[in-house]
Amino acid sequence: MTAGTWTLEERDGELASLTRWWDEAAAGAGRLVLVGGDAGAGKTALIHAFGRRLGDARLLSGSSEPLATPLPLGPLRDMTGALPDRLSRELSGTPDPVKVRRLLLDELHGGGVATCVVLDDAQWADEATLDLLRFLGRRLGTCRALVVVAYRQDEVGPRHPLRVLAGDLATIPAVRRLTVPMLSEAAVARLASGTGIDPGELHRRTGGNAFFVTQVLGDGGATVPATVRDAVLARAARLEPGARDALDALACLGTRAAPWLVEAVSGRSARELDACVERGLLTDEQGAVAFRHELVRVAVEQAIPPGQAAELHRRALAVLTARPPGEVEPARLAEHAQRAGDRASVLVHASLAAQRASALGSHKEAAAHLRRALGALGAIPAADRAGLLEELGRECHLADDLEAALRARQAAVEAWREAGDRRRQGGALVGLAITAAHLAREIPLGEKACDEALGLLAGAPPTAELALACAVRAKLSAMAFRHAEALAWGERLLAMTGDGTDLQGRALALSSIGIGRALGGDAAGLGLIEESVRLARAAAAHDHAGLAYFWLQLICVTRRWYAEAERWYGEALAFTDDHGQEVWRQWLRAFHSRALLDQGRWEEAEALASEILRTAGVDDGRKMLSMVVLGRLRARRGDSDPRPLLTTVRSTMVTAEPVVGWIIGPAPALAEAVTYTGDTGQVRAIATSVSAAAAEQGEPWLLGELASWLALVDGPPAVTPDVAEPYRLQLSGRPRAAAARWQELGCPYEAALALAGTADEGILREALMAFDRLGAGPMRDVTARRLRRLGVRDIPRRPSRAAGPDGLSAREQEVLALLADGLRNAEIAQALFLSRRTVEHHVAAVLRKLRVANRAEAARYARYHGVAVR
Repeated sequence: MTAGTWTLEERDGELASLTRWWDEAAAGAGRLVLVGGDAGAGKTALIHAFGRRLGDARLLSGSSEPLATPLPLGPLRDMTGALPDRLSRELSGTPDPVKVRRLLLDELHGGGVATCVVLDDAQWADEATLDLLRFLGRRLGTCRALVVVAYRQDEVGPRHPLRVLAGDLATIPAVRRLTVPMLSEAAVARLASGTGIDPGELHRRTGGNAFFVTQVLGDGGATVPATVRDAVLARAARLEPGARDALDALACLGTRAAPWLVEAVSGRSARELDACVERGLLTDEQGAVAFRHELVRVAVEQAIPPGQAAELHRRALAVLTARPPGEVEPARLAEHAQRAGDRASVLVHASLAAQRASALGSHKEAAAHLRRALGALGAIPAADRAGLLEELGRECHLADDLEAALRARQAAVEAWREAGDRRRQGGALVGLAITAAHLAREIPLGEKACDEALGLLAGAPPTAELALACAVRAKLSAMAFRHAEALAWGERLLAMTGDGTDLQGRALALSSIGIGRALGGDAAGLGLIEESVRLARAAAAHDHAGLAYFWLQLICVTRRWYAEAERWYGEALAFTDDHGQEVWRQWLRAFHSRALLDQGRWEEAEALASEILRTAGVDDGRKMLSMVVLGRLRARRGDSDPRPLLTTVRSTMVTAEPVVGWIIGPAPALAEAVTYTGDTGQVRAIATSVSAAAAEQGEPWLLGELASWLALVDGPPAVTPDVAEPYRLQLSGRPRAAAARWQELGCPYEAALALAGTADEGILREALMAFDRLGAGPMRDVTARRLRRLGVRDIPRRPSRAAGPDGLSAREQEVLALLADGLRNAEIAQALFLSRRTVEHHVAAVLRKLRVANRAEAARYARYHGVAVR
């Protein structure tokens, strides 16, 4: 809908919501509003109408463009002229994304006037822009600022980065959601009044799409076109040839452009654009011409014959390449080169665009540019191809596309082998080992690659590649619980760092030594890892710092040092948040969900693990760990059958389980779940299948848990000294001592399990009360049966789980929130790792309890009451 030309129909509620949130923001309670709606629903018109209500408030506006590879921080660059000098200067060079985020937050926090920031078409936003929004969303609460993010809801699927961002921010108090619906038939009738157009036919053809409606009404014809494209082209067909040529040129240049550029590319006078403005196809704004809507540009562009389009892109490339260095983004030049079929220019500009995107933190976009460059390669030396492949592997890894990173790194290894460069081949092998380690299930491949790299680099003078290979080998040894090996590799690396001026090398060495000591039970090793964090941060080696924080969390949680884990968690989370390290942040949260599970904080554990599963884009260890947490919760509470979920983890981790089974834990979790079903034979099969490898590895907590589940079916085993102390006490027939030790560690469920294995009425009653407090239904029932067999009759009733204020359980509230976000049952099932039939039951229960007729009414209820995924 074109605000200012047509009445803004049926938007009073949305305007009232935006106005209310603006008032809150202006008072110092900042807000980030996600405004969704289908293409043409009227999101931009709504925001423009809202902007006119702001009076003298500062308005900053920018939008993402539908380029094949988005411009890094494109929306922020649109605002450059209205931003303070320091931030504008930072954006004009090669920006540091961390500094950009901080400067913008400082401006919103410390500005003397309330500010409204609008980012339109966020469905096309690049990774750096989404990181910026994630950063702001978590910090806006005390700013006098409203950030409005508009996006096409119909183009944002369950795994779209913006959907992931919305889920990640769902529980932030400053975040709000708003959906712009299509127009009703009554609204279309009011708009069509007096035009002679049948309003019923208009609504049927347009579906209430506000933009489509206004295009038809603005054309003045009595016939309603079948599509938006038909409506746009009907208008364009009435243009004179010169105006149409200018319009076509602009369509190839993008959503907006300076008139001089359109003139240079089209060969027509810029005055020809006036007719396009008069026809309602373009707008004239701030010295530039722009399409009234992206739907108009797409319709015009698609109607241009391919040969003519290629020629326009060739002209655009020539004109823009001649501009002063740095004026035109290399990504834009690469786009025109690609569409013009100029392979040599694609190689040059795409490579530069990848470097720039990487520097800005837009690693997904950098990877896309590198693929474009690789696709344009001709007969160039193998080393050049290998270099591009190695960069592609690195960018895919940083973009959290680990499968693609693995393929690219493998190809880079082969290309360097072909080029005969042993040092670079060794470096590529180390990169391959890093990606394989992050995938977790590919740990054996990572060990093989790292060992091959060390073989290639051995005997040569110390290099950065050799130092990194030693560091990675140490971490891989630690993952396999070979902590003495990790310590040895760390000592070797420390010797290579020389006089200590190499902060990054020393950080890597100290973290390896600290990991080896801490895994061996020496808590002083944590201090060495802490020192490695300090050195890495001083050297601006942010990824190494993130890795060290990861190990601090892994060690503290798996060793049951929960107080230390909690201490490091807060600091690590703040660091990864500040530096846009979303992958490390998710790993930290995955281990935190495990710690919450262990400490009996089950609702928090479930919420956190569920969020990780919705937002993690890779089936790696952090996702597997979260699935194990959810599986154990479902088993312990008796919510739903956890075996399919845990079996999926175990089958995914089959090759890596002997190495990292102690970290992820799929086998003991599955043995626990099967125990509650009473299938003793299956418990024995699961536990014995991994017992030999676990015994060889010697990780005490895994050994103890496997032995405890086997003891339920085969009787108490011979207890060995290498089993963790609480399990050793439990297996030795000392339940009270075991329970006391579990309580000291902070593990109430394990303490109750230790008590439940006795035949003493008093001890069993203690266990029963503990299971009731936790909501552990299956073991509560087992304990109650044991009490009945002892002749006890005054057993308390099983307490019911509390529901929310609307009568919905926590799971039903989660289903409702996803339903309100537009997800279908299959998508909800995928997001929550439930069966489709289970989701159908939950949806039916939601509709019944809310007393609504359908999903649409339930979604409205959720939006009105602020139900969010937690």
